Order: sequence, then structure tokens, then C-alpha cells
Amino acid sequence: MQSTIPVLVWPKPTCIDLTTYAQRYRVGKEQPGSRDPWDLFIRCRFGHVYPHGGRYLAASIDGYPRIAARLRRLPCVRVTQDGDFGELTVVFDVDDFDAVAEVIRPRRRQILSEQERQRRAESLAKARQNRSTASATASAD
Repeated sequence: MQSTIPVLVWPKPTCIDLTTYAQRYRVGKEQPGSRDPWDLFIRCRFGHVYPHGGRYLAASIDGYPRIAARLRRLPCVRVTQDGDFGELTVVFDVDDFDAVAEVIRPRRRQILSEQERQRRAESLAKARQNRSTASATASAD
């Protein structure tokens, strides 16, 4: 008689989906092409924000001691990792995102008008054409 070994499958814990912030801020992915919300992060001037689990987010900064001190003084954060030279990782509730964002300054998305988008597309097409013409001329010499 052959016995079967039970396989335990743990459910993946839930986290905040940072795509809800994608309208205002630049959201990046740890793994290109991944659809996993755990792979998302928000780029900031002084570090980045990423999911910590449940209703919590984490913010990590590196090399900014004054910013680390300001972040450490916020009553809404819990320090989970503290370094010697401005390295700091904190955990905070998603409702306190604005207070933390004021300190670490998330990078905002550029929102272009339709006219500006069209102008940039034309400028890019012109630059590409000039580059291809210049490379064709250089290879002919």
C-alpha cells in the first residue's frame, strides 16, 4: 500500500496594490512583466515605498541621515531597521501615506496634455529620422 504525503499549501498573504497610486506617482516593478502586487514599489526622491502586508506599507531610505531623522520622528511610523549612516526602514498604515510621502517625496507621474503629447511625438519622430539619416551617411563614407 502506497501512502500519500499531504502537501501543505499556504495562502499568499494579501497586500496593498500600489497600482491604486499609479495615477499620481511613478510605480515600478521588481520583476518586469510580473502581475504580483508584492513586486510593486513607488519611487521616491529619498528612497522607495513598498507593500509590507495587510494594510501596511514600508518605506526604505538609504544615505540621507536628516531625512531618516525626520521620518523617525513621525508618530505614525514604526522603525523596523535603523542604520548608522541614514539607512532606515519604517512600517506605517496606508492611511498615513500622505504624512510619510511629505518626508520622502514620491516621484510624481508626468501628466501631459494631448497637444504636448503630440508635440513630443513629432519631435521624437524627427530626431529618429535625423539619427537614421546620419548613420546611413556615416556608413556610406
